[in-house]
Amino acid sequence: MIYQVKKGATFNLIVEDLKNKRILKNPLVMKIYGRITGKTTSIHAGEYLLDPSLNVYKLTFKFTEGDIFYRQVRIREGIQFKTLIKELKVNDHLLNDINGKSIKEIINLLEINFHSLEGLFFPDTYFFSKGDSISNLLLRAYKKQQLVVNYEWDRRTTNLPFKSPYEALILASIIEKEGQEKNEISGVFIRRLNKRMKLQADPTVIFALGESYDGNIKKSHLRMEHPYNTYSIEGLPPGPIGLSSKESLQAALNPKEGTSLYFVAKGDGSHYFSDTLEEHLKAVRRYQLDL
Repeated sequence: MIYQVKKGATFNLIVEDLKNKRILKNPLVMKIYGRITGKTTSIHAGEYLLDPSLNVYKLTFKFTEGDIFYRQVRIREGIQFKTLIKELKVNDHLLNDINGKSIKEIINLLEINFHSLEGLFFPDTYFFSKGDSISNLLLRAYKKQQLVVNYEWDRRTTNLPFKSPYEALILASIIEKEGQEKNEISGVFIRRLNKRMKLQADPTVIFALGESYDGNIKKSHLRMEHPYNTYSIEGLPPGPIGLSSKESLQAALNPKEGTSLYFVAKGDGSHYFSDTLEEHLKAVRRYQLDL
């Protein structure tokens, strides 16, 4: 069972509570043991995982050494910041200290030196104790992201069109959304960037459309003027479009060599890669239009 020790609780009050909840059979023995060891003043607040096999010695150790129970939360790859916040806010065990705060206020709270929070948090499973704040969890995920990005940046291949690790993170967020052949997809995008060709990546259009996206990309969407529409702008968009996995980041910094400049989804999770526009259009007719 999960047992919570509130801040300011004394050792004797905990013992009495355990007795009343029929968790502890020998309260007097535990009180005496606590007094003899002199640990009764070093109680740590928090949640504790207790089971019937724990004797008074192990119980005392738990409370006095702070062997608290840690919960966990998963930050998923590919999601946008607004989705991340929504998922953290519904976690009843986290303190919501960002409610009502604007993006700028959260940036200031976390002391992050970026204009946007999109894509800046490392997807992983994080452990926390009940009462930890959302801002603290975000800060941990941000710091881990910076460590991973800098580590992979130092191991990047040559002749990449990136001026900074942040630009690599932008491309990684697009690769994350595109498909499973990450290194091959990265190779296409890197070659297009080096040739000053537009990326023409559908996920950036979807990001630009935001809440108005209904599941279909229309020709008018490809022509719209928007800083994230890579069908209308040259180079990378101004920021990431979601959270990137470590694999997508590694792919962005170590693209697969080749000559292909186009790819189209085959409908089975994989893609058909083409060197020429003519070959690409044939693939589109075959795999997208079923002609």
